[in-house]
Amino acid sequence: MATIEWKEVRNCLVARDAINTWKWYDAFGPNVIKYALNTAGCSTDDSTGMPVDFTNTLVNASTFAHGDVQGGAVILTAGGAEDDGVSLQLGDELGGAGESVSFATDYPTYFAVKFQLEDVDQADFLAGFCVTDTALCAGVTDGIYFRTLDASGVVYFVLEQDSVESATAVDTLADATDLLCEFLYYGHNLYVYADNVLMATIADTDANFCNDELLRLSLEFIDGEAEGNTATVKELRFIQIQR
Repeated sequence: MATIEWKEVRNCLVARDAINTWKWYDAFGPNVIKYALNTAGCSTDDSTGMPVDFTNTLVNASTFAHGDVQGGAVILTAGGAEDDGVSLQLGDELGGAGESVSFATDYPTYFAVKFQLEDVDQADFLAGFCVTDTALCAGVTDGIYFRTLDASGVVYFVLEQDSVESATAVDTLADATDLLCEFLYYGHNLYVYADNVLMATIADTDANFCNDELLRLSLEFIDGEAEGNTATVKELRFIQIQR
């Protein structure tokens, strides 16, 4: 069971794990932006079934649904043909893209995604922060995110600026098995974790650290075969203190 402690960060209060202190659960104060996907029952559009908090891109008959999973889960199901899938970017479709996350200076930032793929070497999956794009895995130009691609179960942590990237391998997926990926950006370093193990420490002086674009919380799942594969997302959240 997690023990929570309060930590003052940039004149804001952060609720974090007292032992695994990179884990941020919430934050309060001026200039805090945050989002947590309600995997137990987020609001969805009555006609499309898609979450109303996101701009949604569907390829063919792909679907978004809440699964019967303890604690809640979102199930993304590809439509049944290769390259079918679901792409989600935080921000609705009524005007403006919703780009709000910035790494222009050393704003403390926490991100977490917990997910599993039905068939890890037949799927593309991306989660993190990206510029607005409808085909993230196929070649987004700017972002800071976790990614695994078709024909490989290796998960990479990617820094990308102007279509040039630095990719660091952090773990290898197994079929239908949860993986928790997290990073904390603090004090000009990115601390990258997989299943609670520190896998990389990367300075923001990396040439491909995206510091000149506003980004959006982004999630994409694309099928690598004509089988209707699924991705199960049990956690997706971030906190940023913009001061």
